[in-house]
Amino acid sequence: MTNTTRILLLVAGGLVLWQVVRGARVYAFERQFYLPSNHRVPRPEDAVALGLRDITFPSHAGARLSGWYVPSKNRATIILTHGSGGDRTNCLADARILLGAGFGVLLFDWPGQGESEGQVTWGRSERAALTAAIDFVAAQPNVDPQRIGVDGFSAGGYFAAQVAAMDTRLRAVVLVATPTDIVEQTRTEYARSGHAAQIGALLALRLHVTHARAMRPLDVVRSIAPRPVLVVGGSHDRVVPPAMTRQLFDAAGEPKSLLIVDGADHGDYETKSEGEYGRRLVRFFDSALLDTPADTGKAPEPAARPATSNP
Repeated sequence: MTNTTRILLLVAGGLVLWQVVRGARVYAFERQFYLPSNHRVPRPEDAVALGLRDITFPSHAGARLSGWYVPSKNRATIILTHGSGGDRTNCLADARILLGAGFGVLLFDWPGQGESEGQVTWGRSERAALTAAIDFVAAQPNVDPQRIGVDGFSAGGYFAAQVAAMDTRLRAVVLVATPTDIVEQTRTEYARSGHAAQIGALLALRLHVTHARAMRPLDVVRSIAPRPVLVVGGSHDRVVPPAMTRQLFDAAGEPKSLLIVDGADHGDYETKSEGEYGRRLVRFFDSALLDTPADTGKAPEPAARPATSNP
């Protein structure tokens, strides 16, 4: 074997090893989103000014969920849901916007995340949790059950679309940076990082999400109609790219509206839009939840429970 051959083999071996290490690192990074650990959730400095109340309520899957609740001033309340690997503090920016407009808010940690009990399943336990959150809000004395909305970010929007398709008590739905399909989202996110990184990410998904393509938002979002949907994304989002956001919007039924925030990545919509995101959010919920039946020419459809209390 010549020296040149040895050098070429060493270089080739080094490249293969580098790709294996790269794939393993991506696998480990993605795994933390599918198997997060519980942690203490800090109260924000303006918790008292906001009126945040510490609450717990039982999920239909049996776990006890932790959250914050602020009563409504206009009898309408919005449930805010965070993305994977996060907690309810990730929803505070939208909560401040909505509280300033008089809406009540409920922020809670998904099962197995933040301070909530339970397990992350990417489906069954999360749908059961959101259904229980609707039950909690609907039972509050200052809430009109016909005036409950949901504002879901990323994975939170993923589960919100699934539940809203079944539970018409959610009268208005905001889907922010929401994947249409978790498999395609993972493949797209790592497409620029090379095959090794993509394989590592898809392997983590395959091993830790049992039914990755069950109830894809792309398939169920149309069932939310005729309740209004606002779809939001960022023009520079590499996690859920704007093409995927537009695909979700196209799949939704009317009435629907779309906001692509110029310059925004996976979040930070209010800052990047110079306040337009907040104004659109408030206008959307104002129109959907506070207008009287005379504005549409017909009474709202009766609120209905999902076909099963443990979806």
